[in-house]
Amino acid sequence: MNKRKSNKKKILCSCGSGVASSSFISAEIRKILEENNIDAEIIECRVSDIENLYRDADLIICTAQLPPKIDRPIICGIPFLTGNNLKETKKKILEVLSR
Repeated sequence: MNKRKSNKKKILCSCGSGVASSSFISAEIRKILEENNIDAEIIECRVSDIENLYRDADLIICTAQLPPKIDRPIICGIPFLTGNNLKETKKKILEVLSR
């Protein structure tokens, strides 16, 4: 695993096209990060880009199913679009990033 020297986290935020949903979700994630003083880089991408980007990510927030070989914490981003289970999803994100 590629370790970074700082405590800055790396988050991949993906959707099918890497445009609309991932942009909206990443804006919501930025708010959570700011409210909790978490330093993180958010990379918006397509689901198809995940395999090339995931190796040094701390968290993947995705609106689609990913292959099981992706060995990073994955959180479903759908609650950011629907509002269902959003509070629980935000809590999971903070738990993962606090590790």
